[in-house]
Amino acid sequence: MRAGRWVAAAALLVTVLTGCDAGDERARTTDDADTVAAAGQVPLRTLTVEQARGALLTAADLPTGWTVKPGTDSPKKDTTGQYAQCPAYDAVMPKVSQADTVDSDFTAPDGADLSEALLPMPEADAKDLCAEFSAAVTACKKLSDQTDDGVPFDMYFLALSFPQLADETFAFRATATVFGKTMNFDTTVVRRGGVLVVIVQQAGATIDTGLTEDVARRAVTKIDAALI
Repeated sequence: MRAGRWVAAAALLVTVLTGCDAGDERARTTDDADTVAAAGQVPLRTLTVEQARGALLTAADLPTGWTVKPGTDSPKKDTTGQYAQCPAYDAVMPKVSQADTVDSDFTAPDGADLSEALLPMPEADAKDLCAEFSAAVTACKKLSDQTDDGVPFDMYFLALSFPQLADETFAFRATATVFGKTMNFDTTVVRRGGVLVVIVQQAGATIDTGLTEDVARRAVTKIDAALI
């Protein structure tokens, strides 16, 4: 797997692990260590994997110019002990890697990539997973890893101020340099009922965070329609 694609996949996984926070107006950052609190009461709602697949974004849902990027399926693997450098992260990673997930990938004419992943589960489980994710990223702002080819790299996390897009929202930027190339990943994790929505935009030195927010809003709109 090429370095750029591997880092994108790693960022998506890190995204899920950062978890969700809620506030009155804007999402809290990774500097907050408080427990997750839902923004309002939400009915017990979730989707099946098949329903979640039908709620994925398509190229028609995105701004003009974005096209579908062929995905590469990979088998689930046990990651226990892989991130021992951050015990909280290492503890929650296996839960994420084994969760039912559906995803889609897109690319823009300027070379930016965008990924969406949906994790449907019972709402109580989604809330618990968000809390664990928040604790993990609060405890670990840097993660050392390596590509499939064994090339080591470090990934650094920077919290982003983001509006509340659903019941819980969390946003951050991950930066990694592999083979001398630095990539930025703007990430939003949103919980709507029992569905976790993960949006990751990958770009170079310049990245449009407004686009990440816009796409996340579109994703939530599709989830809301599917939950009716």
